[in-house]
Amino acid sequence: MPQIMKQYFLLVMTLGFSYMSYGQYDPGVTNYGLTMAKNLGLENEVSGGVRIEYAYNCFTTYIGEFNRSFAVSPEDVYEGYNELAFGVNIIAFNWYPTTITAGMGYIGNDSSVFESIEDEAFLAFRTGDFNHGAQIKLRALYQVNSPIHIFTELNIKSLGRRYDTFLIGFSYDFNAR
Repeated sequence: MPQIMKQYFLLVMTLGFSYMSYGQYDPGVTNYGLTMAKNLGLENEVSGGVRIEYAYNCFTTYIGEFNRSFAVSPEDVYEGYNELAFGVNIIAFNWYPTTITAGMGYIGNDSSVFESIEDEAFLAFRTGDFNHGAQIKLRALYQVNSPIHIFTELNIKSLGRRYDTFLIGFSYDFNAR
């Protein structure tokens, strides 16, 4: 390849990389979302939830979410639980319009089942009727257009495999330009 072609190629790659490394959201954006999750611990257990995402800058997103678990055609008596989570995600890879993020945060729930498996949990404790732990989030985010994002996410929770989830969802920015 001639020297001038190498220089043009390097310039195009540099400009392309800077375009692709653009963040998952504009700074200061707040998105609202809905999720549906498959709980990995029980075969017939799923969750539905809502979330708020705040992008402090192009690379960091703070996430607050509430989920409610329920059973699909329970065979035995089933008691659902509520879950509350707060976390932060940062960009691991970005191939615009697809972004891979990873993060961690706090997870808490009111599951009465946790009391019987508390000794098996990695990093968790109980206060009253509420269970506390940590989670790791891995997310693939796709920007459909400016206000709409769809995503899949794997949540690994220190409360035990019973509470790990794989979810799909979408988020919407009501103030999108």
